[in-house]
Amino acid sequence: MNIEIMYFGRPSEFLLITSERLKLPDNNITIKYLLDELMRRGERWAYELQASHVICTINEIAANLSDVIKDGDEVAIFSRKSIFEK
Repeated sequence: MNIEIMYFGRPSEFLLITSERLKLPDNNITIKYLLDELMRRGERWAYELQASHVICTINEIAANLSDVIKDGDEVAIFSRKSIFEK
C-alpha cells in the first residue's frame, strides 16, 4: 500500500520535510499506527508527532486516530501547537 504524507506548519518546520511517499503493509493501517511508525524515526519525530500535538486529515477530511488509511490516500499532518512553542 502506498500513501502520500503532507506535513504542514510546525511538523514541516521542525522535521524539515514537506511531503513524502510511504509504502506500508497491506492491512488495516490506522492514523495511530502511522503516527507510531513515524515516531520511531527518532526523538524529534516522537516529540512532534504525539497524538495530542497533531491534527490529521485523510484526503482533506478530518481523521480520528482510529480511521483506516487506504492505498493511494493522502494524509496531512498539522500541529495543534504554534511554531513558537517548545
